Amino acid sequence: MPNRILVTGATGNIGGEIARQLKDKGADFVAGSSAGAIDGMASVSIDFADKASLVDAMQGVSTVFMVLPNHPDMVRWGENLIDAARESEVSHIVRSSGSLADKESSLKIEELLGTTDEYLKNSGVDYTITAPSFFMQNFINFFGDNYKSGAIYQPAGDGSIGWVDVRDIAAVNVEVLLNPKNYSGQSLTITGAESLSYAEAVQRMNQTLGREAQYVAVPDEAAIEAMKGLEYPEFIIDVMISLNQSIRLGHAEETTSTVKSVLGRPPIGFTQFVADNKNAWL
Repeated sequence: MPNRILVTGATGNIGGEIARQLKDKGADFVAGSSAGAIDGMASVSIDFADKASLVDAMQGVSTVFMVLPNHPDMVRWGENLIDAARESEVSHIVRSSGSLADKESSLKIEELLGTTDEYLKNSGVDYTITAPSFFMQNFINFFGDNYKSGAIYQPAGDGSIGWVDVRDIAAVNVEVLLNPKNYSGQSLTITGAESLSYAEAVQRMNQTLGREAQYVAVPDEAAIEAMKGLEYPEFIIDVMISLNQSIRLGHAEETTSTVKSVLGRPPIGFTQFVADNKNAWL
């Protein structure tokens, strides 16, 4: 039976890289995005809030890559997608969750991720959960300007993180999407090979880039005020604070062998990530 793949979030960090890698492999896939058509790819418009649009997008699809944006309705949107997949007789959902997922947690982001994971597990649809740790690319997309200005400010204390390159996250997901039966019912936590605190990561960057930036651990209250000053929505502030609380509690320090076992090679190291992206911090 043909394995036609729908990639949701195909203009995002993970989904975009998955779409690029699938295209390079000549895979049969369609890129789904709220932005509509994507140049150079078969694409379809999707709306997580509209289950009918999801059902339409899944016609002829056997495997769905599911990634949800951080949004106050993300749990309901996840239910919409899973229900649409069941109604469309999709064979397999590959759910991009997070290494912090825990439905019973008192921390917002952990509970949100875990709630959708549990809904999928109980849905009756065959599934694989891929659960990445924090992205190395955050040092480009979120902290790039701060690093260039000399300091990264985060309320993460000295907690360590199993940083992972988005290229590895995508490659693991691509392998699962192309061979879903091999990973049926599994949860794969995707991390790099080493755990680094923000201070250690910034020092690695300095060594490679010849800079003298620093990491400054700030209290939650200061981070909240800074985000309010930038007019961040309350939901995003809550998510960001809970993420950093998770780091301080040691919930993000795990490293796994997932990349090695799935791809047959070591994960991209943090120093290699910095070297590969030097121009981002010039």
